[in-house]
Amino acid sequence: MSGCNHSDNSTLYDDTLPPITECYVGLQNGHFVLNGECWFPIMLNYKAFIDNDRVIPAPYYTGTDIREHFDTIASWGFNAVRVCLDVIGEGDSTAKFVATRRMVQQADSAGLRVMLLIRTPLDPYWQSYTKGLLRHLADLPALWAYDFMNEPLYFDPVPDRKKADAVRLVSEWRHWARTYAPHQLFTIATAEPIEVFEWDPSMLLVDFIEMHTYHPLRVQSEMWWYSHYTGKPWIVGETGLPADGHSVSYAEQAKFMCETYRYARIQGAIGYGWWEFQDFPDGVNYEAQYTGLRDNNGKRKPAANVSNLLRGMCFGVAVEADRMPPVNYHNMLAYQNLAVTGCIVDSDGRSIEGAVIRGWNTDWSVGVNTYSDSSGRFRLVTNDICTHFEISAPGYCTVKFDKRLPYPADLNLADRTREYQQIPLTGWGSKGDILPTHPKQFGAPTAVEAPMGSIALKRL
Repeated sequence: MSGCNHSDNSTLYDDTLPPITECYVGLQNGHFVLNGECWFPIMLNYKAFIDNDRVIPAPYYTGTDIREHFDTIASWGFNAVRVCLDVIGEGDSTAKFVATRRMVQQADSAGLRVMLLIRTPLDPYWQSYTKGLLRHLADLPALWAYDFMNEPLYFDPVPDRKKADAVRLVSEWRHWARTYAPHQLFTIATAEPIEVFEWDPSMLLVDFIEMHTYHPLRVQSEMWWYSHYTGKPWIVGETGLPADGHSVSYAEQAKFMCETYRYARIQGAIGYGWWEFQDFPDGVNYEAQYTGLRDNNGKRKPAANVSNLLRGMCFGVAVEADRMPPVNYHNMLAYQNLAVTGCIVDSDGRSIEGAVIRGWNTDWSVGVNTYSDSSGRFRLVTNDICTHFEISAPGYCTVKFDKRLPYPADLNLADRTREYQQIPLTGWGSKGDILPTHPKQFGAPTAVEAPMGSIALKRL
């Protein structure tokens, strides 16, 4: 097993929130507030670039007038946009500041608040740029939050980053935000719960967690974990169901929006964001191509009727099922063949709930997750034999190891390459629902089990 990652909490900056200031979005009692009232961002993601002194739409969006796009987004019922300006090159910083300022003002005039995703400041040039940007835009109330990094799980250039280093970076960025943009909120965008191995959301000094989740089999499980184990206010920053009108209908996309919005609200989310404004026909896969609320010709899809779909929903009363983990929480992708059993404990032998257990098959082509329950026990169900493992829990060290488990030699392993990209997007719910509702699909009672024993994690 690898050594644990240790953190010296004395290096952290003061964990205080920005003051509540009129016209600016603030955080109070775990909720966003604006001018003395609770504010819930319903946010659309919008890709943009900087061309000289202008922020321009992504080239695959129909139309080149960004203000017209903002007006359209507001007319659908959104009150916020996450403008993704993280793909920019070096050059005239002042021109970029002016262009970004004008873009925020255009969004403001359309009635939208802006979360700004910036290029991650990991080297000296972008660190200096970021400080300048924060100073230049600090007086804009419509700029409600900065996102300093998108999905470190996938985009962190440093492999196997230690938790302590991630905490140090985020603490430094938080200090810049407090110093140069004292009225704006600060976050980074995290992906699936295995972020806990390096960018542990429970340890990062963000004002709120912005989590991203997609496939219908993943959404509820991942929201549940974030809502129960990270200890911070959280929003859904990105979700979406791709729909081309054929293999997945536009009606199913709209249904997914309603179901995920309701589930997020029931589990305590304080904001909800959709990816994205318009389809991207050259995306790397189906999911990347068709999540837009306009098709690639600029025609509006039914899910764009956000105001009617979401704002009138009744979601405040949870039913008993909402108080329990999702039906596929411990076997997210309905595997059936094998199971690894064990228990996660701390240094004193006490059980750890909410630990994330990840296994990979021998050639690393398929990865599988599960979580420990209230007694620290886990059952990692797979379709192929896992030999590589990584385990952590919020606030604890990360361990990695290889282990061959005592399975019989004559196993019959069907569907060994099953991964979420190969699993149908729909058909998991009853009565036309998109999210899974059938517990028997995920139970795997006949899976051949092999014991792993107890794994101890040290608290950081």
